[in-house]
Amino acid sequence: MRVLVTALLAISLAGAALAVDRDAMLDNPNAYVQPENWSADLEGDGPVVVVERSTIVFSNLTDFLAIISPGYYFDNFSWATWGVPNDPSYFFGPVNGYSYTASASNGLFGIPGAISTNSALDPITIVFDGAPVTAVAGDFFCTDFDGYPVSVNTIVTLADGTVVTLAYPTVFVGFVSTVPITSLILDTDSLTNAWLTFDNFYVGEAGTIATEGATLSSVKALFR
Repeated sequence: MRVLVTALLAISLAGAALAVDRDAMLDNPNAYVQPENWSADLEGDGPVVVVERSTIVFSNLTDFLAIISPGYYFDNFSWATWGVPNDPSYFFGPVNGYSYTASASNGLFGIPGAISTNSALDPITIVFDGAPVTAVAGDFFCTDFDGYPVSVNTIVTLADGTVVTLAYPTVFVGFVSTVPITSLILDTDSLTNAWLTFDNFYVGEAGTIATEGATLSSVKALFR
């Protein structure tokens, strides 16, 4: 019995160590600093995704930038550092009239050059609360405790039901829609500790070519 209790205690302590929140180490000496455009050279095939009636999905940043109207709001979060921000929710903007609030149940947590969460496996909800948004894109991925990207799936869900699963090292996805995009949720199906993270975030309005093209009843896009 004593051996069993000891074993269970050890497992419990190990689990607690794995589940530690990032604010337990506000000054992380191992915090990873992401290089500029760190995801630009990543390659890899992602899954086939089904796009809802009102939405087109972009797997290529160049194609997305050709569609989004000038005057969009872009943030590469170069100002974020370890533990900044460290809040239940955070208001971004307004810039060019666009703004949004990001939140996580156990709090957002900055890592160098990106926005992440305090607790592992905690989804991020982004609600757009400024000018109507019809174009959104970014790098969406998961990191380990020290902020290094990890090889797990990141699931991006729009309010209209559009769902994209990004299999790392695929991290970029963009959306344009004929109707305002009101919210976006980042989640993961990982069974091991991973912290949802986003970077290089674009918010704006889609051009007329995109909105005309989005009238297709169903689109399938192969992510590469």
